[in-house]
Amino acid sequence: MKASTRIIANTLSSYARLCVLALVGILATPIALHVLGPSDYGIFSVVGGSLAFLIFINGALTTAAQRHIAYSLGKGETTEATKWFTVSFVVHAVLAAAIGAVALGASHWVLSSLLHFPAARVVAVAWIYRLVVLAMVCNVISTPFQALMMAHESIVVLSGIYILSAITTIGGVLLLKHLPGDSLIWYASIYCMSQLVLFMGPIIYGAFRYQECRNVSMKFVRRGNIGELLSFSGWNLFATLASVVRLQGPALLLNAFFGPAANAAYGLAVQANGFSLEISWGVLRATTSPIVKRHAAGDHRGMATLTNMANKYAFFILWCVIAPVLFETHFCLSLWLHKVPPHTEGFVTILLATLLVDQLTLGFGAAVQATGKIALFQSVVAGVNCLAVPIGYFLLRAGKPADSVLWASMAGAALAGSLRLVITKRIVGIPISEWVRNVALPLAGTVACGTAAALLISTLMKEAGFARFIVVLIVNAVVSCSVMWRLGVTKEHQARLLATANNSFLRVRGLLVATAGRA
Repeated sequence: MKASTRIIANTLSSYARLCVLALVGILATPIALHVLGPSDYGIFSVVGGSLAFLIFINGALTTAAQRHIAYSLGKGETTEATKWFTVSFVVHAVLAAAIGAVALGASHWVLSSLLHFPAARVVAVAWIYRLVVLAMVCNVISTPFQALMMAHESIVVLSGIYILSAITTIGGVLLLKHLPGDSLIWYASIYCMSQLVLFMGPIIYGAFRYQECRNVSMKFVRRGNIGELLSFSGWNLFATLASVVRLQGPALLLNAFFGPAANAAYGLAVQANGFSLEISWGVLRATTSPIVKRHAAGDHRGMATLTNMANKYAFFILWCVIAPVLFETHFCLSLWLHKVPPHTEGFVTILLATLLVDQLTLGFGAAVQATGKIALFQSVVAGVNCLAVPIGYFLLRAGKPADSVLWASMAGAALAGSLRLVITKRIVGIPISEWVRNVALPLAGTVACGTAAALLISTLMKEAGFARFIVVLIVNAVVSCSVMWRLGVTKEHQARLLATANNSFLRVRGLLVATAGRA
């Protein structure tokens, strides 16, 4: 399969996964919120958020493993790829044991001192905590296998595994109100079962499909190899911690200042943010390994071009999907949840807008990872993102509204994006002017025209509702695609996309004709 075709297939499979996950979220969240109630739903959100701080190390090691494996494959060195998979697997196994031990050992302090719950829910919270710890351990152990699949660009299969996990979730939630006993404990068990699917799927597929899994040998587990992997992971660790702090830090602040009810609103906003993040990662996930492989093969011009394409199309696709939600937030939340907890609308709007700001430069991370020179990039960008939570804390202490901590995060995201531009130019050599010309200007025109069209629709259709939402969705998509086609897609890419669409149409028509002939 050609590289461009593989990227398209992987991107489409990521969006298929996204559609299923979004559908599951749309169906499962209102059911869970109705069965559990805002307080219990907020309890589950804050417990999971508090434990997310313990798993940030896993994210850093995942990036390091994928980069080293993809780099080895890009050079055509299979034995080298086996070495890095083996080292990654051993490190993750040790990490899983450490996370489990630390989480269980600190459970009394976390549940009695760090978090605040009604006294009647203490037993249920303790069970939720244990189940989430089990899910975390499974997640860490399966990570090297997922990294290997992504390095091989087998995202289609990985998306299928995630879809199966989502089906497990919706099946369990639909049965939630019929299960005997405490619904909150059952909800945590359903979450744990979905994570077990993600645990077993990549391991089984990798064992049958990749020789790197079958040729694991402890001879590769040497101090130097572990040191190199951990050294590369060190700065990624800081970046991953910053991401967790920026997303989960507000949950702890809101719990401390406003209680579990505010956590329910923030938990719903985080879910909406997670769906949207998957949209952008449909492009970024499909291009990360190709960017690393291009650098390994010495194709630096191709790497730079693909990096800016990742920035541009990740933002554009995300904009087309979430812009109608930003324009019609109240209606969308009312349709989704029926009874919307206080603060949810503001939280969702700010988180989605912050995510859009991130997408403008997020693709540069893969290019810097490919070079291996990540210390300056990660330390500066992650440091800026981390500052949002303490600033938010002081704003809340000063009596500012609950959403002030999220406004601080958006300001940090804007500053971090600017610093990504400057540091990437220094490390990778991608000119800022090229980003402005190929990414910023086309997207600015797209957003301006789409926003103007949406505001015009809102002016003409005074009453909010399903009809206005659909019109805004269609008009924004048409206007945005037209502007992007004109400003953001080169003649070469236009010809390639048209040729691909024509070939796909001919294949589908031929398949239909053959099917009709057999009938």
